[in-house]
Amino acid sequence: MNTEPRRLSLLLCAVLALTVACSPDAKDTGAAAPVTSQPSSSAPATSTAATSAAAPTASRPATAASSASPVPSKPSSAPASTASTAPAGPIDGPGGCPTAVLKIEALRGSGAAGHQYAFVQFTNSSKKACSLTGYPGVQLVRAGKPMGQPAVRSGKPIHRVQLAPGHSVTAQLVDASTCEADKSDSVAIYPPNRTERVVVPLSLRGCALTIDPVVAS
Repeated sequence: MNTEPRRLSLLLCAVLALTVACSPDAKDTGAAAPVTSQPSSSAPATSTAATSAAAPTASRPATAASSASPVPSKPSSAPASTASTAPAGPIDGPGGCPTAVLKIEALRGSGAAGHQYAFVQFTNSSKKACSLTGYPGVQLVRAGKPMGQPAVRSGKPIHRVQLAPGHSVTAQLVDASTCEADKSDSVAIYPPNRTERVVVPLSLRGCALTIDPVVAS
């Protein structure tokens, strides 16, 4: 009769011992729960980093396009500067005054023993200045045909002479009139450094001619 209560007390002690022994395991499983939740918190961090890194690269082409916009405006300013630089100046070409702007005359001068004199005169009839340098070409003419030989250059030094509008230069023509040749009715004149001929009235004996360079009148 006394052994039965002892068995019951031993069984109760064994059950209590098992219950106390099992309670630390339950605490361990509860503590492990927060550990498994840490990987899930790292996922949003990677997604925000990727989004923020992609934003600057998408905006770069927009700034490149805006910086290129001033380039097309440069050609539009070039023609304006070119059109406004033409200055009004002398009408000199490579040979000086053009023949077309010169009024050409042959003026008879006084004579001396064995010589006749004339002056070939060039007047600037334009509204711009020009210049003449050197010797004119001279050939006496009778009835539309040349007489004798063209005038020979005297060898005097030449100078560039400036002609303002309306101003004149002259070149002296000397005729060695000791020969028995006929007289001319006109003379063919070539301005210095020009090939165009102008025929004007002049009466001189068709002997040897000498021409001086042009000088200011």
